[in-house]
Formats: sequence, structure tokens, C-alpha cells
Amino acid sequence: MRPLLRLNTILVVLLTVVTLPLLSQVSNLRWKTIPVSKDTIIIDSLTIYQPSFSAFCNSKKIDNKNYFFDGNSRKFYLKHSCDSIIKLRYRVFDMNFQQAIQSIDTSLIYQDIGKPREYYYNQPKSNNDFFSDDGIQKSGSISRGISFGNAQDLSVNSTLNLQLSGEIAENMNILATVTDDNLPIQPDGNTNQLQEFDQVFIQLFGEEYKVIAGDFWLKRPKGYFMNYNKRAQGLLGQYTWGDDNAKWNVQGAGALSKGKFARNTIQGLEGNQGPYRLKGNENEPFIIVLSGTEKVFLDGRLLERGQEFDYVINYNTSEITFTPRNQITKDDRIVVEFQYTDQNYARSLFQGGIDYESERLSFWINLYTEQDAKNQSLQQQLTNNDKKLLANIGDTLSLARSSSIDSIGFVDNQITYKLIDSLGQDSVLVYSVHPDSAIYRASFTNVGEGNGNYIFDRFTAVGRVYKWVAPIGGVPQGNFQPSRLIVTPKKSSLITAGIDYKLNDKWRFFSEISTSNSDLNTFSRYDSEDDRGLAHKTKIEGVFDLGADSASNWQLTTGLDLEYRTRNFNEIERYRGVEFDRDWNVRNKEYTGQEILAHLSGGILNRDYGGLELQAQNYTLGEEYQGNRAKLLGDWKKMDLKQMLMQVT
Repeated sequence: MRPLLRLNTILVVLLTVVTLPLLSQVSNLRWKTIPVSKDTIIIDSLTIYQPSFSAFCNSKKIDNKNYFFDGNSRKFYLKHSCDSIIKLRYRVFDMNFQQAIQSIDTSLIYQDIGKPREYYYNQPKSNNDFFSDDGIQKSGSISRGISFGNAQDLSVNSTLNLQLSGEIAENMNILATVTDDNLPIQPDGNTNQLQEFDQVFIQLFGEEYKVIAGDFWLKRPKGYFMNYNKRAQGLLGQYTWGDDNAKWNVQGAGALSKGKFARNTIQGLEGNQGPYRLKGNENEPFIIVLSGTEKVFLDGRLLERGQEFDYVINYNTSEITFTPRNQITKDDRIVVEFQYTDQNYARSLFQGGIDYESERLSFWINLYTEQDAKNQSLQQQLTNNDKKLLANIGDTLSLARSSSIDSIGFVDNQITYKLIDSLGQDSVLVYSVHPDSAIYRASFTNVGEGNGNYIFDRFTAVGRVYKWVAPIGGVPQGNFQPSRLIVTPKKSSLITAGIDYKLNDKWRFFSEISTSNSDLNTFSRYDSEDDRGLAHKTKIEGVFDLGADSASNWQLTTGLDLEYRTRNFNEIERYRGVEFDRDWNVRNKEYTGQEILAHLSGGILNRDYGGLELQAQNYTLGEEYQGNRAKLLGDWKKMDLKQMLMQVT
């Protein structure tokens, strides 16, 4: 038992030695040595427990009658002399009970003679940083991650997601979403409302101005010919001044365009709800649609996105599926307008405009230009020979093809060919696996039936094999060709200027003129005579009351509308009706030339219940087409015959 007792004794001693410093750090017992003086001194910064206080002179305890001590104020002075130093022993509380704790200084509360008591309080100024401002609402997250594996090095990942909103100064507010995660995450297109995940921007705004840096939308400005709905990334500024009687507005933007506009007309299949795949302007089969930019029309009617509505869309695969709400047949007319990512060139846009609006007059000037940077190709690599080819073909884009045959040497895990001469034609590709001759690789493009010299032969474990077929009478018999399409850099710009003037209480005048500049191949100077176009629209409308008393609710309306555009005029996006071509039966027709659209209307209108209108229209397209059309439009709310007669009589 003695060894066990000795071991317990050693453990107790060790624990005592270890815990003594820790206990000394939290003990409230104090020993203090002070010089002999009859002056009043403050012993400690904390409140002292009065019964625990003792004073010693030459190690002899001094009677409390011979000194003064107050535990709350910590004041001490000696009434009689001591020939040595004085030692004090006491215990303290963990706070100072004499310290004032208050939110507002009571000295700011005062009362004037004859006046009620008022409270005056000024918030003390502080030099806090931007993010500690109480006027800024902040939310977000920051994450750090470490990834490692048996076949990879250690890496550290970081993600920041920050949202700010609030007032940072007088007439200056901030709204911001900042992130360092550059992964483009698009929402699923199966809901009516979309949650944007990749919106990164900082917006400063006040009563008269707005500045946005980052991602933003450019919407259609005032006017008729200019129409767009663009997602962009850059800088936008807007300033407004004036009052309710006369207001000016100036806006400008410079950015990188996130997408390119495209319009697909899809032939519906009987009983097939989808999916229907969308294609790009260059017939690209695999594209990514920018979320929220699509407009889907069925028989001229705009559909609504969502599983419980009309359609759903997969933005990453560019596929649209219609819900059972609309049964698709072969007679349905499906039109889809959208923007898609185009990574062939870096694409920039500039937009500007100024407009004025008052009670009787409004006018505007708008500018929009969008172009590809021809010397900044992204996905496609252009050689000097490719650039020379594009410089010589003008706007004939069907010639923008280059050979895809590449000498790579023999590779056993790829489709390789050898070159031979056949029937007087050289450089004919023949599939081979022989190491001495199978040294060529090629990518084949479907160029249409009768336009190529190769056809699909068979599948292998590593890819598709194509076979050469001899032409007959010089006419190709295949539909594939060992070539690649070169996408040309393009440019499109539009300028509009218009006026809307109320001549008097009866007549209103509208007029707008527009000019466009569209180049299909900015590498080439040829075929530039058809780049520019002109358009003009003038409209005058009149409204006349049918009497002052008996028929005060009835009005006569009349209007004359004339639109003209040259053959080479090109809009940014569609500004006419979605089924304009079908209405005039010019869809898929080879009609070209200048366009004239005349419109004459007259009708009767009731302010409370609606009205009827008769329209006569004429459309002339070039020298080959001219059409006339009459329309009767009505919009009438419920009203019985008795009420109608009472209004007329």
C-alpha cells in the first residue's frame, strides 16, 4: 500500500504546483506596498471589498482608527506617522462600481425657464470604415476549401459572395453583388421566375443619376425602329434632370456583349411536345442559350415559361419542351427568339441616347453599335491564310471554308487516313490503319446533299469513318466535305432620331428616321456597297368629340401611317409583329427590294366601353410584290341597349 500512497501524494503535489499559477491569475486578493505619506491616494482601479482591507507598518497591523479608507472610491490616507513602508492587503471586485454606465450623457438634459424639458442628443462621430457603417446592409458568405488526392497536388479553393445595399452618403445609395467565383451557373428554365446566380455588379444611384459597373441589361429605348434586350458586362451611366413639366434624360454604356441574337422558326411535329433543339445564326447545333433572354411564340401568341404554364427550356442544351397545356401539331407555327453565347470573337457594344419629354413635345436620338473584334478570335484559330481567304470573299459567306486535313503522323487511337489519287483527282482521303501511310486526320462537315464528295461509312471504336464517292458528270454525290467553316467577324450599328408632337387637342404627329450599317465580314472591303440602309416612319392621328353634351362620351378616331425602308436596312432585333411575314404571305419568298407600308384607319370610340376601328393597309416589296389588306377591330365591354340609347340621346 505504501507505493500506492506515495504515488497519490506525488500526483496531489503535481496538481497543486500546476494549478497554483492558474489560481493566482483569477484570485481577487491583492498585496500592495506604498510609501509613507499623509496625502490621499487611490489604491486600485477596481472597487475594494471594505471588510477585507488591512494596513501594516513594520509588519504590525495598524488600527483602522489611525487611517481613513473608502472601498468604493479606493481612497486611503494615514492619520499618524509610520517610520517604514506601508503594506496593504485587500480583496477587489471584478468591476468599478463608481464608473458611470449610460447610453446618453445626462448633462445634455436641461430645462429652460418657462419651457418644458427637452432632450438634445448628437450621435458621436466615429472613424469607422465603409463596411462598419450602420447605413449599409450586408449579407453573403466566404468559404475556404482544401482539396487533395492520391493523384493530385494539394490545392486551396476560395469563394466570396457579398451583397451590399444602403445609403453611403447624401443622395448616394449602393446596391452591389460581388463574387470571385467565375463559374457561369445558369438557372433551370422550368420556373416562371428565374434566380440569377451569375449577376456581379456594383450600382451607385441617387435621385438624378445611376451608374452600374458589372452585369446589367440594356432595354429598348424610346422610338420605333430600335429594339433590343441585351445582357452585357461593362459600364452604364444614366443622368436625368428637369421637373414634371420638362425632363431630360441621357444614357450611355460601353460593355462586352454576352450573347448574339438569333431567331428560329421551328416546324412542329404531330403529337411531339419536344424537346426541340435551337440553333445559332451559323447553324451551330450545340449552343448555350443565355437564361431569361428567350421569347417563345406559338401561332403568334407569346408563351409563358414554367412547368405549370406553357414550356420549359434547358439553357445548357438549348432544348425546348412544351407542356400539355398546348398540344403541338404539324400545323403549329413556332417562333423562338433568344440570345446565345458566341465564343468565336470578343464582342463589344456601345449604346448612347438622349431624350426630352414635356406635356406636348418629346424627341430622342439613340445610337447602338455591336461588333466582333476581328483580331481577337477565341475558340477558332485563324491563320494568315484564313485571314487572306476572308479578305477576298467579301460577303459570300459560303466560301468561308478552309481544309481540315492535318498531317499528324500515325496515331493508333484516332481515325486516320491516307491520301491517294483517284479518277484524276488528287488528295482523296481513304481510311487506313497502316503506320506508313495513315498519317492524316480530318474533320468532316455536313454541307448538304449533293454538295460534298464524302459520305458516312461506319462507326468504329474511336470515331466515325467517312468514304469518298466519285462525282458523276462533275456533280458531287455526297453530303460531307473535309473542311471547317470559318465564322466571319460581323458589325451592326443603328442610329435613330424621332419626334412626337401634340399639335393641339385633336391632332398628334409622330416621325422617326433611322440609318443602319451592317457588315457581314469586316475582314473584307468588297461588297461594302450594301452595308448601309435607311428607314423612315411618319404617323398622324386625330381624335374628335361627337358633341359637347349629348354624345360627350363618343369620339371619332382617324390615322394615317406611312413606313419606308430601303433594301439594305437591317434592324438590331425584330421590331414588327412576330407574324408580319405570314400576315402578308412573304415568308420563304425570294422577294427583295425597298419596302413601303401604308396604313389608313378610322373608327368610333366610347370612353367607357370601347370601340370599333376599320383599317386599310397596303404593302409593297420591291417590284414583284404588292398586297392589300382590310381589318375590322373591335373592343367592347358589356353594356345593355338601354344604357347605349341613353348615352346617344
